[in-house]
Amino acid sequence: MAQVIVERACAKLRSAIGDEAVARSNFTGDLRDMLEALEHVQPILDRAEMHLRRDFFPSRWLQRALGAAYKTIDMVDELQDSRPQAAATMTRRMLPRLAIMKNAMAIQVQETKKLVMWLQEQSGSLSKYLPEKSILLEKIIKERKTGPGFEEALVLGRGSDKQRIIAALPSTEPNIMQEHITILPIFGLVGSGKTTLAQMVFNDTHSLQGYDFRVWVHVSPQFDFHAIGKSIISQVSARGQEETNHSSSDMEGMQSIMKRLHELLNGKKVLLVLDDLWEEDPIRLQLLKSMLTFLGDRMDVIVTTCNQAIARKICTIEPYRLNPLSDEACWEIIKKLIRFEGGEEELEKIGREIASKCWGVPSAARAYAGILGSSRDAMTWKNKMKEDILFYALPAFKLSYMRMPPELRLCFAYCCQIFPSGHIIVKDDLVHHWIALHLIEPSEILSAAQIAEEHITRLQDMSFLQTAQLNHASGKDEIGAILFTIHDLAHHFMKRFSKNLSYRLATSPHGKLDHMYDMYLRSLHCVGCSKVEFKDDSFSRKKYLRVLELKESSVQKLPDSICQLRHLGYLKISEFTGLITLPESFGLLKNLFHIDLSGCSRLAALPESFGDLINLIHVNLSRCHGLAQLPEPLQKLGKLVHLDLSFWSCFEGIGERLGDLITLEHLNVSNPCCHLAQQRIHLQGLKDGLCKLTNLRYLNLSACLNPIFYYHQSQEDSLKFLGECVSGLSSLEHLDLSHHTFLFGLPASLGELNKLKTLNLSGCIRLKKVGEMKSLKFMNLRKCRGLESCEFVVRIVDDDDVYSSSNIVQLEEVNCQELQISCLEKVKSKEEAQRINLAEKQNLEKLKFSWTLDSVRRVEDSALLREFVPPPNLQCLEVNGYTGSNLPEYLDELTSLQELKIVHCKHLNSLPDVLQKLTSLKNLCVFDCPELEKWYEVEENKKMLAHIPNKSYEKPASTSRQVIVEDETSGNEVEAA
Repeated sequence: MAQVIVERACAKLRSAIGDEAVARSNFTGDLRDMLEALEHVQPILDRAEMHLRRDFFPSRWLQRALGAAYKTIDMVDELQDSRPQAAATMTRRMLPRLAIMKNAMAIQVQETKKLVMWLQEQSGSLSKYLPEKSILLEKIIKERKTGPGFEEALVLGRGSDKQRIIAALPSTEPNIMQEHITILPIFGLVGSGKTTLAQMVFNDTHSLQGYDFRVWVHVSPQFDFHAIGKSIISQVSARGQEETNHSSSDMEGMQSIMKRLHELLNGKKVLLVLDDLWEEDPIRLQLLKSMLTFLGDRMDVIVTTCNQAIARKICTIEPYRLNPLSDEACWEIIKKLIRFEGGEEELEKIGREIASKCWGVPSAARAYAGILGSSRDAMTWKNKMKEDILFYALPAFKLSYMRMPPELRLCFAYCCQIFPSGHIIVKDDLVHHWIALHLIEPSEILSAAQIAEEHITRLQDMSFLQTAQLNHASGKDEIGAILFTIHDLAHHFMKRFSKNLSYRLATSPHGKLDHMYDMYLRSLHCVGCSKVEFKDDSFSRKKYLRVLELKESSVQKLPDSICQLRHLGYLKISEFTGLITLPESFGLLKNLFHIDLSGCSRLAALPESFGDLINLIHVNLSRCHGLAQLPEPLQKLGKLVHLDLSFWSCFEGIGERLGDLITLEHLNVSNPCCHLAQQRIHLQGLKDGLCKLTNLRYLNLSACLNPIFYYHQSQEDSLKFLGECVSGLSSLEHLDLSHHTFLFGLPASLGELNKLKTLNLSGCIRLKKVGEMKSLKFMNLRKCRGLESCEFVVRIVDDDDVYSSSNIVQLEEVNCQELQISCLEKVKSKEEAQRINLAEKQNLEKLKFSWTLDSVRRVEDSALLREFVPPPNLQCLEVNGYTGSNLPEYLDELTSLQELKIVHCKHLNSLPDVLQKLTSLKNLCVFDCPELEKWYEVEENKKMLAHIPNKSYEKPASTSRQVIVEDETSGNEVEAA
């Protein structure tokens, strides 16, 4: 972290040294001295940070380094912002003020220089004290080295995980030949027990039989192809390690190693565990995958890794995520290790509290058991519970931290310092925080926002950031925002390294915002400001703030000093229910790009200077009921991308003014407050503005059009209006139409939006039919209780994620009369099919299953169809494109079935005998099922279907179209006209 900040400080100094206006201030020499000193200490920063022990000199020196770097950045910003004005524009009256400013600047420069020079002086002795980073890394790697041996009696709570891993591996019967190598990664948070699970599988000779060799290789962060190959050779060779040593000259090249491995493993069945894989380079991972594939098809490989991205790159079947244990399981581990028999209620209570501090990580439970030992004293247990032993008990966390890029460490440290444990983080807000604080800088290829996305993805892959648990499958809140939480254990660890980062979280502050370090703050979050007294100078000493969040206050006016925060990039003034206006000089906040005024319900207008905020890209005016019209200054914001007007007051001229904001990509006009007739008239003009916003990617119309739908005389007029609202929005990817209680159908123009990925229809209680929309990947149909017909297309939720689930699970909430499910080849697992639980959908009368012809399947058709058990009251069933040879036996339970259609099922060679029991079956239609037509030629089979009045067998037109229909009166077959 310190390394990144010092680098930024050096870059700031170089820019100032090259500035002619700054040079005239006579500070160039001082700036050069500071630059030289900071460049001198840079090589030591990484070593000091890797020492990771805050009670020692390195930690104190690092805090000083951070402070010096931040102060240098602030000093240069101040210096460049207070450049001397040109002599031609100076007046005599301004000269005394200029002299005062220059003197104050000189003092600031000298104070900063003194701190920087102290760092350089201390760095010499510190360098001698610190071990090299490589030594620390080798020590951790040595501590983590693993083998296949373990004490299974000490493992609790992983039996079901073990069975799932074994079930995922191909059959080990000697007569079963594999067509492809199997590589199954196990991934999860560090310390969660991935190695232990691999050991359990590796040593289970009863469930996994038929292997000629079982090989265990500890890969370690020091990834080495030669070491992996030699380790395998030493374990499978009859002469073991001796052969490797004697043949060392032949083993120097990888080709020699591969040749020897092929000789040893050719035709052999091998179980190989590659434990602790850290390599992230996709090229090297692909080489490893190719090497394993070369060794033969009869190999099952289990890989353990902390990183989901590595698991995706190396796997051949879906990786297995190892989830944390329950608190109860952690307590059972502790009890077993310390031989605690129970019966002591106070100790039991303390023990369970200790178990909750393990956060589901078995390694942490074992560490706590180690320090509790044989003690049975309650006070001792309480004291042990306060010890921060996890930092030393889980070296993998240190390793994860050491392997993070410095910029990523800085970004994650900010999360852990500013957001409390369990806090719900809005993704877009987090990205804007990072950008405003300059924690990330754009590169020549990627923007800062794109780099932030990569950081978030990497933190998710490490399980440090986790998607917040929601009540539905979209992973988003009701306004489309993506939400995260920080894993408690990662939060706990990172808090140790994020001291003195100039960020502060103030929860329910009382009386004042003053703080002794205010002048160095860059990020300030105040939650619950109801008792804060905002004075005229409340922000005068906070001039370096980049992020400011104030929530919940009844003050009517903000102090003018807030306009002195000229470095501010992110500003949130939320739930200020008494606020009437903003300061007139608000336009001085030139660097502001994100402002959130949500919940300022009495805010009557925005100042004219608001239009001077030319860098604004994100404006939130949600629940600003006091605004009588769309603020005119917004029209001047040429970079505006995101506008939230939810719970708005149906502004007059909304269509005309919205149409001018042509740069908008995200618009929320949900839940308008239309209590008066003229407000509903204003709402009518909305479509005139929407159709001009051709760059829109996200549009939230939740409950927006209810007043219009209600007062329209016909459903056709309502659908026409909705169609006009969205027509032409060719860039639209996400559309929210939820809670339209008078919406009966969907306009045809929706099907023309080729980029539309998500559609939210939840709460549309009168919606009757949803047609096929092939581009959709997510459709929310919760609480659509009036739905009669639904055409659903299965899609992969995330194309960039090879092992992303399909969207079929979204049918859990659907209970309509007619359901068509197409593209079933994209269902990823039988578990997805089980989740939609068709058998419980009692409204279902007509059901169609459809696979795309000649497409690649992810789950065998017959196995998938067996999971789709319809409700017994089903009346019509169609199976289209099915490649199985038999239909499932559950057909005999469909006692109400009246019609059965079988289309393009070219391998289906028979119908089940149970059809004889379906006395209600009236119609049987078979089209393009050649094997089934042969089956029907058998007289006995004809008799089995004799009770069905109407039967038709049709061939496709390309093969001399012929329809054979059985005459109901004579019982003879005739060719249809």
